[in-house]
Amino acid sequence: MLTSELVRVRMRKGVVSPSYVKTTDESLRSLAQTLINVFEQHVDSPRQELEAELKERLGSGTSFLVHRGLSKLLTDRCDFESRNTVEPQLLREHVFTAAANAYQSHELVKVDRNDILSAVAAELEMAPEDVDRQLYGDLKEAEVLQSFKTCSPEWLLQRYNVALAQGVLIRASSLDLTIQGETTARYREVFRKLKFFQLLHEIRPHERDGYRIHIDGPMSLFKSSQRYGLQMASFFPTVLHGNNWSIEAEVRWGPERKAGTLKLSPKTGLEPISRSTGQWLPEEVSWLDTQFAKLKTDWRVSTDGEIIDLGGEGILAPDFVFIHEPTGAKVYMEVMGYWRKGAVQSRLDLLARKGPANLILAVSKELGVDEDALSDLPGALYLFRTTPVARDVHKLLKAFIPEEPGPMTLF
Repeated sequence: MLTSELVRVRMRKGVVSPSYVKTTDESLRSLAQTLINVFEQHVDSPRQELEAELKERLGSGTSFLVHRGLSKLLTDRCDFESRNTVEPQLLREHVFTAAANAYQSHELVKVDRNDILSAVAAELEMAPEDVDRQLYGDLKEAEVLQSFKTCSPEWLLQRYNVALAQGVLIRASSLDLTIQGETTARYREVFRKLKFFQLLHEIRPHERDGYRIHIDGPMSLFKSSQRYGLQMASFFPTVLHGNNWSIEAEVRWGPERKAGTLKLSPKTGLEPISRSTGQWLPEEVSWLDTQFAKLKTDWRVSTDGEIIDLGGEGILAPDFVFIHEPTGAKVYMEVMGYWRKGAVQSRLDLLARKGPANLILAVSKELGVDEDALSDLPGALYLFRTTPVARDVHKLLKAFIPEEPGPMTLF
């Protein structure tokens, strides 16, 4: 991700336009390859050596923003580590004590640094050069580049353009995303990524095809959250795997936070920067799936259910679909973990009016929902503490078998 000072944009008549680069430009590809080579050559070298060479190559001022932006993205692909065999603070205590004793000695005319290091090395059973190297090994610049995930120049330039758009989205007050013409699996992937990044959102069917998704941006929160902004920006690459999508984001740009609009679509030319991960499952969902499979039951569980239209006011993309094989009874289950309080109540109201009767709504107790507000919900209600428990869900499912009594509530 790019820091704010590296994001190049133009703002004219309320439209925010990132200054994308041409990924086919040979001079930029050459620059990208040169920087990639620098990182590859400094594996197993201290960070300070890498930064020293980059400083010579990157320059300063606005003319070198692209250079420094590419370097930042490559740094994000690095893994640095401290390679200390002795705690640096303890090592410094030994060296400083030895140096103080040497200066106080009447037998020495001159105190030699190498002699001090050699004496400490002998005491600690280390090589003198290791004492010297590790003396300030707890500083960031002394960290060693353990590994670097290399890439092609073409990918790096594509990543840079995506990072520019992400740098603007971090300052969004809202984002409206329209997706059309995709498979059910693809829609569910997008919906689950919204949950994964814990974004406050509302999904409605599009009047012709697909869905409209409204996402609250970090600038819309009571207290602007940098972490939430990063989550919103991190969600964006998921959208790039689609063929027919559009984004219109309201942003607050610059020191004065001027209102502006960012518009993105496939015509923008941004390319996917990672593989599609498929239908990611949140931890509490994947855990339940694993545990339910261990039960002896006539219920078959799936995480690949259909998307249900809630009267044009929203959708239900159930986390689970349970099928009772002897009778064919079908039960949906939605897990509500991270939601803003106002959004929770809005969701509960919609499900009370439009939700299917064959629904188990699993609500985290951490949301602090008033139990009286849950009395009008269709189907069954399950309040869980940390993650849903397979045996608890199994008990609720029994109420949906045709010959069993009606749905129940489990607290």
